[in-house]
Amino acid sequence: MSVSIIAVCQDNKETEYTDGTFIVNEDWYGHQNSTINFITNGGEWIYRIFQKENPGKELGCTSQYGTIYGGKFYVVSKQEKDPGAKITGSRLAVCNAKTMKCLKEIQKIATDDKGESIADGRSFLGVNEKKGYVGTSNGIWVYDMETMTIGKQIKGTGNPNGSGYGKLYYAQIGTMVRTEDYVFAIHQNDGLKIIDADADTLIKTVAPPTYYDEKKKKTRSRGFGSIVQSKDGNLWISVAYDVSGNGATVPYLIKMNPYTFATDTLHIPNDKGIEDVPNSWYAWTADGFCASTQENKIYWLGQNGNSWFKGRRIFCYDIDKNEFSKVYDFEKLPGKWIMYGTGFRIHPITDELYCFMFHEFQDPTHQLARISKKGEMLATYPMIKNYWFPALPVFPDNFDPEVKDIPTINCDKGGSYTLKLNDWVSDKDNMNVSIVKTLVENSAPTLFSATVKNGKLIIKSLNNKDGVGSVTVRFNSNGKIVDKKIAVKIGIGTDTDNISNDSHNIYMHDNTLFVENCLNYHVAVYDVYGRKVADMQITSDKYHRNMDLPQGIYIIRASKGANIVTKKVINK
Repeated sequence: MSVSIIAVCQDNKETEYTDGTFIVNEDWYGHQNSTINFITNGGEWIYRIFQKENPGKELGCTSQYGTIYGGKFYVVSKQEKDPGAKITGSRLAVCNAKTMKCLKEIQKIATDDKGESIADGRSFLGVNEKKGYVGTSNGIWVYDMETMTIGKQIKGTGNPNGSGYGKLYYAQIGTMVRTEDYVFAIHQNDGLKIIDADADTLIKTVAPPTYYDEKKKKTRSRGFGSIVQSKDGNLWISVAYDVSGNGATVPYLIKMNPYTFATDTLHIPNDKGIEDVPNSWYAWTADGFCASTQENKIYWLGQNGNSWFKGRRIFCYDIDKNEFSKVYDFEKLPGKWIMYGTGFRIHPITDELYCFMFHEFQDPTHQLARISKKGEMLATYPMIKNYWFPALPVFPDNFDPEVKDIPTINCDKGGSYTLKLNDWVSDKDNMNVSIVKTLVENSAPTLFSATVKNGKLIIKSLNNKDGVGSVTVRFNSNGKIVDKKIAVKIGIGTDTDNISNDSHNIYMHDNTLFVENCLNYHVAVYDVYGRKVADMQITSDKYHRNMDLPQGIYIIRASKGANIVTKKVINK
């Protein structure tokens, strides 16, 4: 196949990195800092784009993680400088995700009293539009997106060696997942940390399963490897043989409900050729374990006793069908190719697998393979020779969340109403369950309460009163925000008028409100969002008033003591 290589410096025109895929590379340890390459959708490589867009700057040593959130690209490196590099980079680099211009470099995530580092970089998770979490070898640290600074460590997530720095590959934080209400983070020794995403506090630790060691005649702990969320919202946790970090696996996964934390075990049928899910605490990577955005499936790079960092086969579990399958076997590909490190990720739009291929550690020959979800080799993209050692593909976030118009919520007086928000939002390059929903405003807190929990908006009538109001719900998809105002009516019908006496007559014509046979009633006029736009006392049985209101639907509420009249009118 023909491969085009784009020069490092093409022209002075600013490049937008939206039409393709980023490849974060560990690069050649002991010789140079880590790098990022970009392959266009047309199959052309642009090499070392961080250096290209930021002359004189470089990433840190052994970049293992990258993610895009809120239009920014967060790159996490284990240390700020490779021993063989001339330029000091960072443990956390923040770039404009379209231009890759560097906005912030943080060399040390946390330090002791002497200014020495006590936390090497591992992962990053966007929590909301104001903050993110940095996973490290010593706990989770809160990153302020507005000031672009790192603050406190979340208590209970750290390395027990604490300020002594301890072992780099002991009690590390690995992958993290943001759900509706919580952050789930894998801790090498303790298991699963469940964190209140609003308060930045640890609320629960779920320990790994245990097993009985026949040789030592004692009960020992398994370990957790990494965590992903599937399209149906459930969490899937890989299981390590123990917490030692030797890479050994066991043939099952843990499935967890993200709301109740209830768990179940999914056994992996080794006897049918399906291999275990890998873990890499020995020299942490993001692991070859991920989920499809388009289908309710999870994928992994098989582990069958091969040496560290190497994989040969990709497997899939179809959750809806409860079926395992082998997607691709690289041993059948000419050229003795194998997969390196994390190995692959799945494109959020095309559902294709982007896979890293190499021969051996001593061979600087690498290429990227693009494979369909059916296991068809679609294309391979050779790279210039270098010890790239790719860490992770990162796909541009090109689409915003879209929220459909949500009809007025009609709640009975004294009752409650629940709206499933996932039914009303979508994002072409994100799962609905991964879109975080929060309550921004309740315009009528004395009329009804409003909460958002587990992806649901819950309205509860208060004080046995009727009336109208509105709530504003925020939808956050990878840091991109859409606010939606939803009208709420308590005890007021909308499909039919609530006229207590046939003699009452309320209507609008030519922007004039007519109220007949309602002498001494008090009238309030509300728009569809529950905002009161007019208020008046009816002084005759043939009352009328010019309203000077925009065209649209309005709710008229007339009351006198216990007598209440409601009417939906249209101002044309």
